[in-house]
Amino acid sequence: MSKNKKLVPKRRFKEFQNSDAWEQRELGEVGQTNTGNTPPTSNSQNYEDDGLLWVTPTDIDGNIIRTTAKKLSKLGIKKARVVPKGSILATCIASIGKNALILEDSAFNQQINSLSPNENNDSYFLLTQSELWSKKMQSIAASGTMQIINKTEFSKLSFYFPVLTEQKHIGEFFSSLDQTITFQQQKLEKLQNIKKAYLNEMFI
Repeated sequence: MSKNKKLVPKRRFKEFQNSDAWEQRELGEVGQTNTGNTPPTSNSQNYEDDGLLWVTPTDIDGNIIRTTAKKLSKLGIKKARVVPKGSILATCIASIGKNALILEDSAFNQQINSLSPNENNDSYFLLTQSELWSKKMQSIAASGTMQIINKTEFSKLSFYFPVLTEQKHIGEFFSSLDQTITFQQQKLEKLQNIKKAYLNEMFI
């Protein structure tokens, strides 16, 4: 398929139905890509309890990174690759395709690639689209001898993008859906805990 071919999605917000078609771009064209690293863990002074978030794949258990098991000290930050808030993190080794959005400047290890969008692209749109990234990354990794997607391969992944205003509408729509899903999951967990308590108290 030609890189310059233009398409429109099957479903589109009414106000954009007569707007420009989506255009194919590589991830490296919509923002800055990076691969993380690990400040030496042998030096405990690189880490502290209240430092900068340092993300590993095990910290990615939802769409948003809110905290991490380890955090970097000022010394550790000097040895890390820090990316700005609004960046998308995507695991690229072994457990490929676990993706999340960071809401504050953060660093991450070498098992993760990042995309820091430029001013013409919306973070939550990219986060939602990253489900498509995952499928393509997993397909590429499966065809290789190692389960890995390097920075170059990640940067060259190509997808279709609308203009920023449409991206923002899509991002807001899916953000609302994700918040509703999270709320319902919390309600379900609460009901499951109530059921467990009743089982323990009402049966001998």
